[in-house]
Amino acid sequence: RTWFANASKTGQPANVTHLIFLPDGSERSVHHEAETIVDTAGKTTHLQGTLQDITERQRAEDKIHQLAYFDSLTSLPNRESFKERLRQKVARATHHANPFATLFIDLDDFKRINDTLGHAVGDLLLKAVAERLVGGVRTSDAVTRFADGHGEELVARLGGDEFTILVSDLQNSEDAAAVARRILAMLSKPFTLAGHEVFITPSIGIAVFPQDGEDAETLLKNADTAMYSAKRAGKNLYQFYDVSMNATALKRLTLDTHLRKALDQGEFVLHYQPQMDLVNGSIDAVEALLRWHNPELGMVSPAEFIPLAEENGLIIPIGEWVLRTACAQAKAWREDGLPLSRVAVNISALQFAQTDFIALIAQILQDTGLEPNGLELEITETLLAMDVERTVHTLSVLKDMGLQLSIDDFGTGYSSLSYLKRFPIDRLKIDQSFVRDIVSDPDDAAIAMAVIGLASSMNLGVVAEGVETEAQLQFLKDKRCHEVQGYYLSRPLPPDELVSLLRQQGGLPLGQRNEASTQQTVLLVDHDTNMMKAVTKVLEAESYRILTATNAREGLDLLALHDVGVVLSDYLMPGINGTDFLERVRRLFPQTIRIMLSGQTEMKSLIDAVNAGAIYKFLEKPVQTKLLQDTLREAFSVHEALALESVE
Repeated sequence: RTWFANASKTGQPANVTHLIFLPDGSERSVHHEAETIVDTAGKTTHLQGTLQDITERQRAEDKIHQLAYFDSLTSLPNRESFKERLRQKVARATHHANPFATLFIDLDDFKRINDTLGHAVGDLLLKAVAERLVGGVRTSDAVTRFADGHGEELVARLGGDEFTILVSDLQNSEDAAAVARRILAMLSKPFTLAGHEVFITPSIGIAVFPQDGEDAETLLKNADTAMYSAKRAGKNLYQFYDVSMNATALKRLTLDTHLRKALDQGEFVLHYQPQMDLVNGSIDAVEALLRWHNPELGMVSPAEFIPLAEENGLIIPIGEWVLRTACAQAKAWREDGLPLSRVAVNISALQFAQTDFIALIAQILQDTGLEPNGLELEITETLLAMDVERTVHTLSVLKDMGLQLSIDDFGTGYSSLSYLKRFPIDRLKIDQSFVRDIVSDPDDAAIAMAVIGLASSMNLGVVAEGVETEAQLQFLKDKRCHEVQGYYLSRPLPPDELVSLLRQQGGLPLGQRNEASTQQTVLLVDHDTNMMKAVTKVLEAESYRILTATNAREGLDLLALHDVGVVLSDYLMPGINGTDFLERVRRLFPQTIRIMLSGQTEMKSLIDAVNAGAIYKFLEKPVQTKLLQDTLREAFSVHEALALESVE
C-alpha cells in the first residue's frame, strides 16, 4: 500500500522487487509494477499495476551469480570475481593515490596430498586452508572487504591450490610482509582431516601497486611470478616482485617447453658414478644420474630441470625411463661379467606416490631381465615422512621382491628415528653437505660419525657422497664408513667410460694412511717460515718424522692423512688462529696431543684454551731447545697411553 501511494505522488511509472515474509516464515521475492492514470485535466484518477512472484527466477539468478563469481568448494570469490574487484581497487587507488598489495599464495607439494591421501582429503584441506585465511587475515591487517555489503574478506581462490589476498591502505611494504608472515605461521600448524594429520606450507608472492603494476592483470601476473620465485628459493617463503623475475620466468618457460619434448626426442642420457668399497678398494656399485643435452640449450644442469620436472609432473615418465634404462644397462653389464652388485636409482616423491609404483618396478625388472637384487632404490627422508604406514607397506613389498633400498641425503630431512627402525633399509647415504668440510668442521664430522655409528648399530651399510679429497676419503675410512662416491674417485661417467674404469680398478685411490711404524710423527703448523725452520732443526735432531703446514686447513688435511702423535701450532695464523685450530684438532683427532707456541701478548687466550682443554701445553717463543725436547717426550707418552686406552 505504501509503495502504491508513493507511486501516486510521483506520477511516474515505477517497478521494484521486494523480499516479503509470509505468515509461515517463508520468504518470497515479489516484483511490483505500477503507473498512475490521469484524466485530461492532469488529475490522477486511479493506479494500476501488477504483482508477480519471481522467487524461483530470483533463486536461479542468484545461483548463476554464485557459480559465475564464487568458488563452489570453498565459497570464496573465484578468479573472475577477484580480478573484477582488483580492477575496481586499481581505479580507486589511482584516483586517491593509495598503495595496496596483491598476495598470490600457492600450497607447496599439494599434489602429494592428493596422490597419497586422495582427492577427498585434498578438497578438505583446501576448505580448511580457506577458512584459516579468511579467519586469520582480519580487518586490523587493513585487508579490504567487498563493497557490496556482504562483508567478506577479499580472499579468493583462483583454482586448484592457488589463493589470493588483497591488502589495502599500505603505509609501506612491511605491512604486506606482516600479512605474509601471518599466513606462513597459521598454515604451518597441522590440519586434522578424515583422521589424517596433514602438514602443508605456502609459497607467497607479493606485488605492490603502483610500482609493480598499474592494472589488475599486471599485478596478478607479477604476484604469480614472485610466488614462483619463492617456491624456487625453497618454499614456505614469501617474495616481493622484482623486475628481474620476468627474465627468470621467461627462461623457466623456455626450459619447460623444451623439457616436454626431451623424452620423445631422445635428449636424455644416463651417467654412472662409481661407489667404492673402502675395505677392499673395489667398485661394488654405481649410481645412475640423469643428464640432459638439448640442441638449443646445451647441457642443462639437473639442479635446473629436475625440480621443474617434479613441478610439472614430467618426473613420472622421465623417472620410468631412468629406471628402465638403468636396469637394462645393469643387466648388460652383468652378462658381460663386470663385477657390479647393484645400480642405484633416485626415486622422487611423485613416483613413489603412484598407486602402480610396485607394479611398475616388477614390470621393468621382468622386461629387462635384471635380478631384483641388482637394483637399489634411493629415497629421501622427506619422502619417508609423508605417509609412514603406506611407506612401510610399499618398502616392505619391494624388499620382499628382493630389491635393495637406501635413504639418500640422510640427516637433511625430517624422518623420526623411531620410524627408521620400521623401514626395511639396506644402507644410509651421508649427504655431501656434511662431507665437504668433514676434516675441518667438527660439527660436520660429528654428524657423519653419528650416521656411521647409527648404521653400524642397526646393521646397515653407509655410503658417503661428495668425496673430493684424499683427506676426506681417509677420514671416512678411519671412521669405518663402508663406501664412498665423489669426484676424488671419479665423476659420473657414460657407460663406455665406466666399463674402462671397471676393467682397470687397480688404479683407484683406496686411501692408505701414511704411517711410519718406527717413527713418532710431529705436525708443525706455522706461517712464519723462519720459526718453522728453527723448530724443524730441533725436531730432526730427535729423529722425529716431521710434517709441516702453513695454515690450519693444510694442517687438518695432514692430520686426516697421517698418524700424528703431537701437533705444534703457532698462535698467530691467517684465517683460523692457533687456539681455534687446536680446538678443532681436539674434537676431530682427540688422541693427538696439542701444544701451542706463543708470545706473552696472548696469555689470556692461552689460559682460557688450557682451561677448556683445547691445548695440552703452551711454550713461549722463542722456544728453548731443552724445554721443547722434554715437552715432546712427555706429550708422546700421553699420546701412546691414549692410543692403548682406545684399543682396550
